[in-house]
Formats: sequence, structure tokens, C-alpha cells
Amino acid sequence: MAKSLGGGFPIGAFWVREPHANLLGPGTHGTTFGGTPLGCAVALKIFEVIERDGLANNVRQLGDWLKAELLKLKAEFPSVISEVRGLGFLIGVEVAEKIPAFAGSDKPASIQMVNLLHEAGVVTIPSGARTFRLLPALNLKRSEAAEGLAIIRAEVKKLA
Repeated sequence: MAKSLGGGFPIGAFWVREPHANLLGPGTHGTTFGGTPLGCAVALKIFEVIERDGLANNVRQLGDWLKAELLKLKAEFPSVISEVRGLGFLIGVEVAEKIPAFAGSDKPASIQMVNLLHEAGVVTIPSGARTFRLLPALNLKRSEAAEGLAIIRAEVKKLA
């Protein structure tokens, strides 16, 4: 959970449950970005902001809405979108196996889709050969999500 823990400041951590919690003791695991005093102070402030601004609830509610809207897009354009999965704001959209517009390239479909969306103004990242990920900021507003969805829909419609 290193990336979001420090809000951009370098810190890393991992979570271990029983029965593995006792496998590592003091000094048995080293880390460059572990729990330094400054890193921990930053992480505590991040938790404070998340709680104060209700960001976890925003991610749950808006993430559910975003996923539901993407599932509607999948139902409308099954020749382009084959799967939508995820939890909260970590959403993967899998593109169909054979999209005619992508056939002439040696690049994976995920890269081609990401490039189209970047050119249209939506920042996404590839995840595998056919999946692109949405991973917006925790403070995303519904109006911003709707704007991004409209762009995604327009690009998907062109591919259909």
C-alpha cells in the first residue's frame, strides 16, 4: 500500500494477517521507504485528510456508480468492451478480443485504447494485453467522473 499511503511522499508498508503475522520480527525485513519518522507523519496526515473529507465514502459511492455506468457501456457496445471489474476507484475495463480498428497494429489492444483515451483527454493506464485501468484521485467529483465517462463512451462508440 505504498503509493497512496504517503500521498506522493515516499513511504511503504504491507499488511499481514494471521497466521503469518509472526513470520517477520524486528530487523528481518529492510526497506528504503519504510516507516521513517517524516514518512509516518505524512501518512498520518493523509489518513486525517481521508477521514476529514469523507474520501473513503466518496470512493465507495462514486466507484459503484462509475462501475455501473461502465457496465452499461459494456452492454451497449459488447463488440468493444468485454468485461468491467474492480472495487472502488480501481476499475479494470477489458476490451474485446478483436476490434477491427486495432487489427493493423502490433501493439496490444490495451495500449491502443489507452493511447486513444489519452488523445481524447482521459488518463488511463494499461493492465495486461486487453485491459485498461481507471485509478482516479480519491477526491474525484461526480461531475468529473461523468465528463471522463462521456469521453470514454465517445471513443468506444467510434470503435463500435
